[in-house]
Parts: sequence; C-alpha cells; structure tokens
Amino acid sequence: MRNGDGGKRVAKGFGLNVGYLFQGHALNAVDAKGRVSVPASFRALIEKRALAHEQNADNMLMIGEHAGGACLTALDAIASAEFDEQLRDSVADLPAAERMVALETARVDAFGSLDPVKFDSAGRMVLSPMLRALGEIEDFAFFLGAGSTIQIWNPLKALAAFPEGSRNRKVLAFLLAERGISA
Repeated sequence: MRNGDGGKRVAKGFGLNVGYLFQGHALNAVDAKGRVSVPASFRALIEKRALAHEQNADNMLMIGEHAGGACLTALDAIASAEFDEQLRDSVADLPAAERMVALETARVDAFGSLDPVKFDSAGRMVLSPMLRALGEIEDFAFFLGAGSTIQIWNPLKALAAFPEGSRNRKVLAFLLAERGISA
C-alpha cells in the first residue's frame, strides 16, 4: 500500500511498519570456501529498512533452514522483529501459563537454529559448511526476495520445487542458461 511519502512502498503487518519489501532475484557464484555476494539491491534494502526504523544497518543476516526445508531463509533485523511479533501473536489466545511456555518453545525453534552471517561493504559473506549443507548450496546460490525475508536456493533444487510455468522458474531457467548451465 502507498503511504503518501513520495510513493515509497510499505507494508503494514503484525503491528510493525516493515518498510521496503525484498523483491527480485539474483544468481550468484559461490566459491569453494562458501563466499557469495548478497545482491546489491538486497543490501541497499537492508540499509533502507534499518534507517526507516532508526537503526544502524549492521550488515548482518540471520540465516537458517527455511521452515519448509527446501532452501535457506535470511532475515535482517527488521524481519527478525516482525517474526518475533508473529510468534507472540500465534500464542496470544493461550492461557497465560501455557502462552509463556509455547512462546519460548517457538522462539527457541525459530531463532535458535539461525546463524548470524556478516557481509562486508561489497556484500561478500561466507556461508558456513552447515548452512551450505542445509540448503544444498554448491557452485551457485539463487537469491529470491520473499517480502520481509530472502530465500537462498540451490538453483537446481529451486527448479525442481517451482511449479512448471511459474514466473520464478522461467527467470531462473533464463539465468542458468546465461551461465551455460542446462536446466
């Protein structure tokens, strides 16, 4: 929805003004040590989102296995706060004694498995061997904007997961063909 400030796209959900949403895609090479670049458009958005919430952009992503298990998910500080609020809302109807236990359990499961990954001013970060194994990331990583989060896919696994004829599948097939990789 538009907020009247010159056309900046914002979304309001779960009580937070999450600001700019991650949109778009990139196919980036991953070297043998797990180094890969966060797409420039996503880095710029991380900074804009932090500034909109009067926070310092810390060049940090919290990365872990996506709940569906097919890819990695990356959260900036704003997405982490939004996700925590979603968890609180998900247990709000429980009696007080149950709510605290359920919230702690949900938080431990959601946040305990995330790895903090710093990226430098050029966007370079290192995906740990564990993250690469969880996401089955090898020579390339397909970054996909998913609203308030970023998905990081093994491109061939993404092709298998995306429905035939989907826009993301077509985009990824094109990007792979540009790199000489048959889909």
